[in-house]
Amino acid sequence: MQGPVRLTYQFSMKLLTLVPAMAGAADIAAFLARRLDLFRENRSRAAGSVLGLGLWLALAASAASESRAGRRTLALASGVALANGALLGAHLRAGIVRPRVFLGAGLAALALGGSVWSARAQ
Repeated sequence: MQGPVRLTYQFSMKLLTLVPAMAGAADIAAFLARRLDLFRENRSRAAGSVLGLGLWLALAASAASESRAGRRTLALASGVALANGALLGAHLRAGIVRPRVFLGAGLAALALGGSVWSARAQ
């Protein structure tokens, strides 16, 4: 592939990581915005959510800055997927089964898959 077709292809691969990362960041930001009392009542839960927001934003920034996923993007996508998998497990163990619980894990899986595909593409 050459010229504009190659650029469009690379941009499409970038979007496979960038869009889920931005959606994941928006989900956590909306969660925190709706629960401001969390910062007073349960600081450790709020801190974990802020850390998750930071991971999603770091992944989005990394995906946006590279034409193809490099080691940094792959490491961040793996970390986000691991964190969201652990969060899903904790919610399921606590009996909290709602669609939003699965959203983060699904978005993390999409972002990881997109970054792996982007890294392997030529």
